[in-house]
Amino acid sequence: MQWVALKLKQSLCVCGLSVAVLGFAPSSLAITVEEVPNPRQVNGGWVTDMAQVLTPQTEAQLNEIISKLEAENGSEIAVVTVAETAPSATPKEFATSLFNRWKIGKKGQDNGVLLLISKGDRRVEIETGYGVESLLPDAKAGSIIQQEITPKFKENNFDGGTLAGTKAIIVALQTNDPSTTSPNTNVPETAYNADAPSKNDNAGIPGWLLAGIGGIGGIGAIGYALSRRPVYIEPKGRSQSDSWFPGRFHCANCKQPLQQLNSDLLLPYLSKGEQVAQNIGSIKFEAWQCPNCSKTLSEPAFHIRADINNLGEFSNCPKCQEYTVIRNEKTLRHATTYSDGIRLITYDCQYCSDHREEEEIIPRLPPPPPPSSGSSSSSGSSGGSGSSGGGGSSGGGGAGGSW
Repeated sequence: MQWVALKLKQSLCVCGLSVAVLGFAPSSLAITVEEVPNPRQVNGGWVTDMAQVLTPQTEAQLNEIISKLEAENGSEIAVVTVAETAPSATPKEFATSLFNRWKIGKKGQDNGVLLLISKGDRRVEIETGYGVESLLPDAKAGSIIQQEITPKFKENNFDGGTLAGTKAIIVALQTNDPSTTSPNTNVPETAYNADAPSKNDNAGIPGWLLAGIGGIGGIGAIGYALSRRPVYIEPKGRSQSDSWFPGRFHCANCKQPLQQLNSDLLLPYLSKGEQVAQNIGSIKFEAWQCPNCSKTLSEPAFHIRADINNLGEFSNCPKCQEYTVIRNEKTLRHATTYSDGIRLITYDCQYCSDHREEEEIIPRLPPPPPPSSGSSSSSGSSGGSGSSGGGGSSGGGGAGGSW
């Protein structure tokens, strides 16, 4: 019966808004962040359905799976629906403000996520805490919105879209070891079979060298050692690497050094998408041949190696699945000490011409230091809504999408 209390409170809010509509302009539907009931304080749950688009069964299921996630690793997810996000400048700004007001996530871990659904704006926002950005980067959050949520919302299936999106977020947050996550989670993995030796890029390097050398000289020594170590790959096939120091390739069969061939020989064996990736520099394809074993191999009698550029400029296209998306950003409004800024991020696929964009909040600048010593007050946690968790915070990470 806990959800009944939340539903009653939300219904009273909606009724009050409905009465206001009769006497005032439609803008009276506007709701501020301070007016959104915190479900952790109302009934100990995770869902606030002010737009009344979710069934009680869906709310109960959401509360169950989110509570299970929190019990497993401490992560928190708040699911909020509102009629619209005015008077906030954008739904994204509303989401960031609500996240930081409720402090979703545990203090010191910042492992919270907010799923905001604005029915009137026809907009979905996933807001992430600092601590989960490696598990749920902006690109993955955007992919969840585009693939799991908005397709169902377009069919007016808010229950299905909200459940599917929340489950996808939970899967991302259940990653065991974020330290093993690649800096760019959109690096293609299915097109190649990584060779076993490349999984241990430090093979053959003394432990004392890795552990004991510091500074620029140490980095240079490690890089030199990595670049000279042998990496054994099959004389024919495909593999990929994102290592800065790929090493020297040797044949896995006869152990002889491989010879690099002219890149023009690769073109007939690359798909059109791969050729585009080669041209824009997101993937560098190379042909390596064993002088001994190639004589007995069918064409192509060489190994195709793909070096992935995963520094963040490129990503996979959610439409064509090619690694041909270029990310650009532009500041629409600069942050000041009084207000957040807004940054426009665009994603353009150079292969299928798919175009996507999202707005990102630029956190406001810190206030100048006080002119003299003394006590100062903080208003960051003021207000009646309080905290949803133990004190998590967000700097505006996440993604948004429309339907």
